[in-house]
Amino acid sequence: MKTLKGIFKIIFILYALLCVGLWFAQDYVIFNPSKLPENYIFSKKNEVEIEVDEGIHLNALWMRTEHSKGAILFLHGNRGSNKRCQRQAMNMANNDYDILMVDYRGYGKSDGEIYSQKQIYADVQKVYDYLKKSYREDQIIIVGYSLGSGMASYLAANNNPQQLVMIAPYLNFHELKKRYIPIYIPNFFVKYPLNNAANLEKVNCPVTLFHGTMDSVIPYKHSAQLVEMHKDKVKLITLEKESHRGAIFNGTFRRSFRKLVQ
Repeated sequence: MKTLKGIFKIIFILYALLCVGLWFAQDYVIFNPSKLPENYIFSKKNEVEIEVDEGIHLNALWMRTEHSKGAILFLHGNRGSNKRCQRQAMNMANNDYDILMVDYRGYGKSDGEIYSQKQIYADVQKVYDYLKKSYREDQIIIVGYSLGSGMASYLAANNNPQQLVMIAPYLNFHELKKRYIPIYIPNFFVKYPLNNAANLEKVNCPVTLFHGTMDSVIPYKHSAQLVEMHKDKVKLITLEKESHRGAIFNGTFRRSFRKLVQ
């Protein structure tokens, strides 16, 4: 009996250590930024610095076009910086909309570092407010790719944009945790739930999802479930045989997005 109790004690200690390790490790797993030197210059792009906290500025690229009908706010995924992600944004260009793409804290030339979901949400709201100085809300389209879909749905839920577009979105990080961690971990250990399913409850604008059927990072079923939960407001455009990283470069995405913004 003592031996059995000892085994259970060891298992419990190992489990507790795993949970604590997850708490501290998830920042490094979820966010994979690339820093850029302050003197780095993006060619032929307008850079702006958006203050989100005292002494903290987010670096953004503002791609302007003549006779603009409005602005696309693009919230990129978890990897790299605007240097890498501007190729993604260009797949939404030439539609008579300006594009503002922002690097989160610790990404590219942006200051600070990410430490909470509340902070992330507050930062992107400041970016949205910055856009509102130049555009009416009915001229603003919010686009979130992968990780960025969680910030995008939050903004759409708490503001009144023209429409919301989500590329390769997830239900929430509680569900993603189940995919990547094979044992039970309580939800309260997830620092960044980024709950798209809950945010969409409060969204009043049209919502369009794009998702590849061969997405091995965030399975296609996440978008299918979002549609099932919000049939009245969410439309899903399936990208057949497309991967996670290929979704935003997919021809069906480009053509369908052009129709959405006409």
